[in-house]
Amino acid sequence: MIYTDQIRTAVLAACCTAIGLTAAEYIVPLEKFEKQIRLIFAVIMMTVILTPLTKITGGMVSEIPETQLTAEDITENAKRMQEQAAAESIRTALNHALTEKESGCTVESVIVHIPETGGIDIIEVKVTGNLLTGTVCLREWLGDSVTITEGGEPDA
Repeated sequence: MIYTDQIRTAVLAACCTAIGLTAAEYIVPLEKFEKQIRLIFAVIMMTVILTPLTKITGGMVSEIPETQLTAEDITENAKRMQEQAAAESIRTALNHALTEKESGCTVESVIVHIPETGGIDIIEVKVTGNLLTGTVCLREWLGDSVTITEGGEPDA
């Protein structure tokens, strides 16, 4: 059974919230409020999307286990998702650059950390293919502090 009204309401609310986030970023361009605005809108977005969907009755709702999420849990999940998105974006950009250099190397995965102070710290890059050429190119772009390992090897 499909509940199109609830799904339509959730999608509409998500779009309106995204528009609100964009407007807030232009209205309050101060960088010191960026994290707070993003956290508030992430919580609002999740609430707006989930509220109409929780009104769905039937077997689907009873299968969802009840858990109590705290603000810390939500913040950690948002941070983890942000790090995953950043890592995927960096991986794509590095692969594009390695292809242009015809290095014969591909970035398999990137591990990043986003500190509270902002920025993105690249911790490790796993590569496959021509490791020597790939390492030379990656060191040139990322510096010596990034660990570059051959993909498929277990983490130390």
